[in-house]
Amino acid sequence: MTGMAPQVASPQLSDADFRVIQQMMEGASGIRLSAAKRYLVVNRLARRLRRYGLSRFRDYLERVRQDPDEHRIMVDLLTTNETWFFREPRHFEVLAQVARSHAGKLRVWSAASSSGEEAYSAAMTLAENRGSSSWEIVGTDISSSVLSMAREGIYPMRLADSIPSALLHRYCLKGIGQHDGDFCIKESLRQHINFQPLNLCEPTPMTLGQFDVVFLRNVLIYFEREKKQDIVSNVLSRMPVGGLLMIAHAESLFSYKLPVKAVAPSIYRKTA
Repeated sequence: MTGMAPQVASPQLSDADFRVIQQMMEGASGIRLSAAKRYLVVNRLARRLRRYGLSRFRDYLERVRQDPDEHRIMVDLLTTNETWFFREPRHFEVLAQVARSHAGKLRVWSAASSSGEEAYSAAMTLAENRGSSSWEIVGTDISSSVLSMAREGIYPMRLADSIPSALLHRYCLKGIGQHDGDFCIKESLRQHINFQPLNLCEPTPMTLGQFDVVFLRNVLIYFEREKKQDIVSNVLSRMPVGGLLMIAHAESLFSYKLPVKAVAPSIYRKTA
C-alpha cells in the first residue's frame, strides 16, 4: 500500500492575521480590504497554505515577510478581479461612437485591465469602427500574473459567450492541441495593445502619454474616499480636455472635486 499525504485542515483566519493582511495589501497596492473581503482572502490564499503544508495564516504571513516572490503572489491573488468580455455594453457603444468621429490617432487606456478582456473588447470595437490603423490601446494592472495572461490572449471557451458572434469569428481563433477548449485573440488585434504593470495609487508616468478614452472600472470600490480622489486625479492628468472617463455603474464621482462632467450614467467628460 502507498502512504497517503497528510490532510491539512482548512485554515482559520484570525482577526489579528486579517489585520496584518489588510496592512500589507494597503501598503503594496493602496487597497483597503473591507471585512466583507475576509472570505475572499481565505478562499484565494488557502491553496498557498496547502502548498507549504501550513495550517495557520500566521505561519504563512511569516513566509510572505521573508519571501518577496510569495509577497508578490499574495498581492496578485488578492487584487485579481473577475471580469468578462463586453462587460457593461453601453460603454463599448459609446466607444464605437468616439471611434467613428475622432480625428487623428485614438488612444484608449484600460487602466485596470486584469486578464485583458476589457482591453480586447475595446480593441474589437475600434477595429470594427476604425479599421486597422490610427488607434492604440494600453492595458495596465498591478498584478503581473494577470498581465501575462492578457499578453497571451488565450481564454477558456466558456468566456466566448459574451462576445458577439460576428466579432468572435472575425477576431478569435479556436484552440487546438494543448489549447483544445480554449480560444485565442488574433495577433492582428493583439499587436495594437501594450500591456504593462502600473500601480494606480502612484503618480502616472509621463511616458504613458495622453488618452482620449479611459476605462477605470470596478477599481474605486476598493479604496477610501481620499484615495479615490487621488487615483482619479492621476488618471485625469493623462487625459486631454474633452476626453471620456468610464467607471463602473456601481461607482460614482458625485461630490468629488474633480474637473469632470457627467455625460451619461458612469461616463464623464474631462472639463477645462
